[in-house]
Amino acid sequence: MEQAGITENNSNNDNKSSVIVLGDVFADLVCHLDGSLSSEAGGDTRLVHPITTMAGGSGLNTCTHLCSLMMAATTTTTPSSKSSTYSGGGEGGVSLYTAVNESDPYGMLVCNHARQHGFDLNNCHPDASNKSTGHCAVLVANGERSFLTHLGVMETFEAKDIDTSQLLSRASSSRQLYVHVAGYYNIPGFWNGQLKTTLQTIRTAMDHQQGGGDGKKKKKLVTSLLCQYDATEAWDGQLMNLLPLVDYLFCNEVEVQKIAQATKSRQAQQSEQQQQGETMITDGQEDYDESYWTDMATFFCQQSPSTCVIVTLGPKGALALHGGQIMARQEAPTSVENPLDPTGAGDAFISGFLYGLGLDDHDNGDGDTSTTITDNTSSSNGGLPRKESVSQALRYGCVVGTSCISKMGASNPAPRGEIEELMKKYAS
Repeated sequence: MEQAGITENNSNNDNKSSVIVLGDVFADLVCHLDGSLSSEAGGDTRLVHPITTMAGGSGLNTCTHLCSLMMAATTTTTPSSKSSTYSGGGEGGVSLYTAVNESDPYGMLVCNHARQHGFDLNNCHPDASNKSTGHCAVLVANGERSFLTHLGVMETFEAKDIDTSQLLSRASSSRQLYVHVAGYYNIPGFWNGQLKTTLQTIRTAMDHQQGGGDGKKKKKLVTSLLCQYDATEAWDGQLMNLLPLVDYLFCNEVEVQKIAQATKSRQAQQSEQQQQGETMITDGQEDYDESYWTDMATFFCQQSPSTCVIVTLGPKGALALHGGQIMARQEAPTSVENPLDPTGAGDAFISGFLYGLGLDDHDNGDGDTSTTITDNTSSSNGGLPRKESVSQALRYGCVVGTSCISKMGASNPAPRGEIEELMKKYAS
């Protein structure tokens, strides 16, 4: 496996990257059904496996898979010795900012998971002893999954609870800072401008840390966000107002359509009529042809020209939309006929994508890096993200996402050898 840009590097602090995840954690009660869920009142449905309680949630899943990739790139340690060879969070590592009740069984489960997998879990709500750690029943049947979720303490987690001074101190000696927001629609305290204030604070602070005439190298900030399915079906939370601060927006094909439809509907109500020439997204469309995705790219470009939208397509792979165009498209490395558990495949994809993006985070010789969307000096096409960088990130995302669905549980990363074998399929 190539040496990653997102990796711990004890020999040179200037080349280290810090990954900060602001997001959700849950305890997953995983139920594998033998067939479909019975809809008959008083009915019963058989489970193929015993119900298993596992650490989960988009934030935790992303940190777990990303730590696994980073450790595979920097060490040949066995799983039992990971904690002694990898420092986890802090400078040059992965840190998760979330909310749990550390004294209940679910909270202890997710905190122990973080320690075992080498990342810091920063509890932003340590006094929430009157609420349960979030948990959900994960129903897996016929290669699909659905959730029954109790938000618990996640319902009271707010962006203002995040200690941005501490967050920035973790990245003070890092060359790159990746800030990923996981499970946006699972965290009401991030909606309606609350998270926007936090991201603006981080961006302003990073701008002030840029190397000037003192010979210091320029620092880089990359921001990303996973919307998550909105159980309220409102698909709002002022997400569109947040996008100018987000470099990469991750959605699956259902979520991206629902966001576009809801936004267009609200905009139409505000203007009382559709403006001529505006892009329309057809509701319920299942045939996603080239023109459909071009229309979708145009729509998001109108909302935030600087944001690259990454759409996961399940077994069909993924694509990147930017500048009103389909920037890149990637097929899955292999077809999985009977996926064991699709839970967390999107989180695994994001981990692979950020890891693959990090492979290009090297110094180009002028103190700059090559994948920053908003930096016009980083590419030759007017500030667009480099297609080669995004394509590489898509490949890693598809590989890690594919490996995830062959294992039970969303926070169960694949071994290094499996990732390497899947990557080889793109070379063949």
